[in-house]
Amino acid sequence: MVHRCPICKAATDSAKHKDFPFCSERCRTMDLGNWASEKYVVSDPIFDEEELEKPEENRKTIILDLNETDDAQS
Repeated sequence: MVHRCPICKAATDSAKHKDFPFCSERCRTMDLGNWASEKYVVSDPIFDEEELEKPEENRKTIILDLNETDDAQS
């Protein structure tokens, strides 16, 4: 599998490079340093945590009949 190194953009191959997806130990170490210095961060949740804490009575449930054929809709 051939990709580009996420640090220096050099071509890297999973069959040839032991540091895949990086091209070298140097690029692997630079990436680790970026995480350690918080240059990279995991994004915020895409849902509102307060919504999850609300009682279930405010939630709506949709039930789908998966056994129903397309002919029944006509």
